Amino acid sequence: MNREKWSFWKRNVTDRFKDSSVEEIKEALEETAFDYAVLMEHWNGDFNISTMVRNANAFNAKEVFYIGKKRWDRRGAVGTHHYTPLRHINALEDVLSLKKRYTFVALDNNVEKYNVMKLDEFDWNRLEKPPLMIFGEEGEGVTSTLMEWSDYVVEIPQYGSVRSLNVGTSSGIVMHDYVNKTRKLL
Repeated sequence: MNREKWSFWKRNVTDRFKDSSVEEIKEALEETAFDYAVLMEHWNGDFNISTMVRNANAFNAKEVFYIGKKRWDRRGAVGTHHYTPLRHINALEDVLSLKKRYTFVALDNNVEKYNVMKLDEFDWNRLEKPPLMIFGEEGEGVTSTLMEWSDYVVEIPQYGSVRSLNVGTSSGIVMHDYVNKTRKLL
């Protein structure tokens, strides 16, 4: 690859933001953000949090929260963590304060104990407050505490043999579903 030809690709931003500062990009995204937030429980591995942050940027989430380990590998976020508000929450109890602003929507599969709704049938527009989409780690899922606090439990219908998708994949599907079903004409 000819380095000179591609030297203008210094940051992974759309052409609209090529000449913008980090602060200018943050301000523009803040002004046009969709009214939802995402939260990931991050207790063990960190393979997927970067992808969730990147998805939150791609679908312009208002806020991103994560609870659990403070450190995570930012390389997979490809710089999007500079433009997307990312807040660490130290304890599960601190999540409860978000109930004042958000409707809690847990995303999990294989949870027969709860009244689970299918994503393709879920109506984001009927929520009284903006959603906080809650994602767990693959294998563990959303903790029982956050499941109990959730107003809705939604699952992504799957038709193959695996029981779950990783948070990077599932968060992209769910955020796209929300934006697609609720967006206003720009």
